[in-house]
Amino acid sequence: MGKRSSTANDEALDILTGTLAATGASATKAFYHDFNVSLWGTFTATVQVERSFDGGVTFLAVSKDTGGGAASYTAPCSVICDEPEKGVLYRLSCTAYTSGTVNYRISR
Repeated sequence: MGKRSSTANDEALDILTGTLAATGASATKAFYHDFNVSLWGTFTATVQVERSFDGGVTFLAVSKDTGGGAASYTAPCSVICDEPEKGVLYRLSCTAYTSGTVNYRISR
């Protein structure tokens, strides 16, 4: 849900937020049904959305198209995702980094 004003409480049910300032992965959290992935800030980096079906042992890049192209982003963005299975973990992975800070939020 987000905030109705800058001073209001966040109304989202599940939230994962943080920053990436080097290659590596964010924390993980299970998301189910529709959820948002947002990236913002001033950065030169590539960030991809990944998910795990085995409790975080193996992460796979989420495909953004039927050709299997990874859902990866090099600029601020906000996308809506859908996960049909319960218990699937999501994270963001910074696969290439030059400079700046990537702020992120995954929420439902």
